[in-house]
Amino acid sequence: MKFIFFLLLLFVAGCKVTDLNLDIPYAGDKLVLWGKLKAGAPIRIQLTKTFNPVGAIPKDVTVSNAKVEIIVDGKESIELSSLASEKGIYVSDRVIQAGATYIVKASAPMLPAAESAPVLVPLELPDVIAVRTRNVPGEINHQTAQDLVSLYFTKQKPETESYYTLTFLSYYEKDTIPAYSYGATDNIPAKEEDCHTWATEVISTYYNEVLGRTLDRSASLFLMKSKCLPDPKTAIKFYVETGKGDPQRDPLWASKVTMRIEVVTKEAFDYAKIEYDQPEGVDLLVLPPQRALTNIKNGYGLIFASNEKVIDIP
Repeated sequence: MKFIFFLLLLFVAGCKVTDLNLDIPYAGDKLVLWGKLKAGAPIRIQLTKTFNPVGAIPKDVTVSNAKVEIIVDGKESIELSSLASEKGIYVSDRVIQAGATYIVKASAPMLPAAESAPVLVPLELPDVIAVRTRNVPGEINHQTAQDLVSLYFTKQKPETESYYTLTFLSYYEKDTIPAYSYGATDNIPAKEEDCHTWATEVISTYYNEVLGRTLDRSASLFLMKSKCLPDPKTAIKFYVETGKGDPQRDPLWASKVTMRIEVVTKEAFDYAKIEYDQPEGVDLLVLPPQRALTNIKNGYGLIFASNEKVIDIP
């Protein structure tokens, strides 16, 4: 009986709630700038602010009363307008120019002014030849209809380090969806840890009738370094999901498949790699978080640039 009572005491003691007084440093509220400066597209910057990690989480961290401007090539200043339909979004009709350098500056009441590092929009795009082998047995996901896409980067400049993203899309009669892809076993950049990473990006929205609301549709992006490319005669290969249904039972094949190839600035690659390696789930209990990347002075966030083209996969 005494032994049982002792066990009960241990159980009660083990269930006691204890307040932990942790000294969590906080540098004060600061602006957070996010923006992708895409060549040929209008300017669009998102502005939010940080908040104290101790205490209640604010319902809204967008900043809609700021002054946001972009400096082009160190000379011209373009002031952005706050978008009425989306809080914290600042826009301009001016189009991003390939080869130009941009600095984003922002200031708001009660917050310190912040600005990005200079960002150079990539000018040159790679030459790529795509060869498609249809309806092949995949190395994984054998239940889905797949094609093998071989990419040849024909003109390379070994002296220049570039960063690419690849995104595959499948087109059906009433829908365009991301084409799930993965690197083949002999895909060198996809197998070298330092050469690549993966990320996701919202590419469109769609209305879900079951939920009764509009949802984001995201695609997987494969990011890689140009220095990891094989010689121009050697392809890098991807298995790409290009059909719906069982591949052995007359699947619905996409009417068209495309690949978007982007040249992005180094910040985009480094940020994606850090985020991909961040611990999740139970790993948070044992693995330290990775330090986030920012190129914002006196603030946080990321401003990067891209130039892109879309290739039809024949």
